Amino acid sequence: MIAEDDPSPHPRPPPACPHPGCPGCALAHLPAPEQQETKRHTVAEALALHLGRIVPVDAVVAAPRPTGYRAGAKLAFGRQGTRVILGIFARGSHRVVDIPRCPAHAPAVATAARALRTLVGRAPGLVWQGPGGQGWLRYVALQESRATGRVAATLVTRTDEGAGTLRSLATRLQEAVPAVVGVAWNVNSSSGNAVFGPRWEPILGDPVLKERFLGLEIQASPGAFLQANRELADEAYRALVEALAPAPTDDVLDLYSGVGVTAVALAARARRVIGVEANPVTADDARANARRAGAENALFRQGDAAAETWELVSEGFRPAAAVLNPARKGADPGVIDALAALEPRRIAYLSCNPQTLARDLALLVEQAPYRIVRVTPYDFLPGTDHVEALVILEHGP
Repeated sequence: MIAEDDPSPHPRPPPACPHPGCPGCALAHLPAPEQQETKRHTVAEALALHLGRIVPVDAVVAAPRPTGYRAGAKLAFGRQGTRVILGIFARGSHRVVDIPRCPAHAPAVATAARALRTLVGRAPGLVWQGPGGQGWLRYVALQESRATGRVAATLVTRTDEGAGTLRSLATRLQEAVPAVVGVAWNVNSSSGNAVFGPRWEPILGDPVLKERFLGLEIQASPGAFLQANRELADEAYRALVEALAPAPTDDVLDLYSGVGVTAVALAARARRVIGVEANPVTADDARANARRAGAENALFRQGDAAAETWELVSEGFRPAAAVLNPARKGADPGVIDALAALEPRRIAYLSCNPQTLARDLALLVEQAPYRIVRVTPYDFLPGTDHVEALVILEHGP
């Protein structure tokens, strides 16, 4: 997590956080039951606002661990004088808050981040003394595999110069933290808030992470999205698959399919699953994961979700079930229109943003006869004001 742009009802640093000024865990000062009820209320309030009626919302499913759960982290480099810092942006700014002892980070992620902070601190000129993420060395993304304990890192620079310097840094990081088995290089010359640019290159070892979800071995290339809380994500994915429960004669559509976890799992039950993913590298990961699982009936199309879904409509594809798992901005309106035209019997929508989730559901039920049968929030990121929600819809009165 780089920036926290959303307003928080608890803007002051929580006492449990060892880093004053860090905006990451805005609810950590509350007891766990109160945190979870706050999150349940956030989901219920968003649904009521957009749908114009009260929708029952389940109790929040708690994370197995309140700390040490974040297996993925994106951190910005900054500098205070000659001291290099590594952390997240203060709310509404590009000032980096150093978080060397973040209690949310998984142990291997924390170890790698501390080692990198020390190594770069020996050459502070690599980092600009000014707003964070703006020098030559801008960001690092760290991913720990729950399955193997290994770590993949991506170092993000502003230019494609300095390959030798970056390789030396990667080598020293691996020497300091043997769990780091691969390092990738990403070049991002943009001045915006995006962490990654379009150029990727492996510079040390194998930076493709190997993970397990739902008993499946999954690969994720640098830049591919994985839920930071692997354990609770596994639980949510399992609930999604069980709720859709496709028959052996059913076709399934999986939109924003990512590296293919739910698509491959559903393929074991369905006749055919078609996944749609915009990122070409991630779509390739999904295809590789399907091959590894022997899921020849899991097919993936790379492209815009709305365009690909309308193409499937024109081809006569009629899925019995559908999955939506978009980013925070929610589903494109064209996706909702196409889904309403397809009218699958059952839809599972997994969302990380209650507001866009509620907006999309309101659009969908306006266009097709769907009813919400269950809303289950998940506390993927304890202590933060983030809440994930799984909504199950069924077609018909």
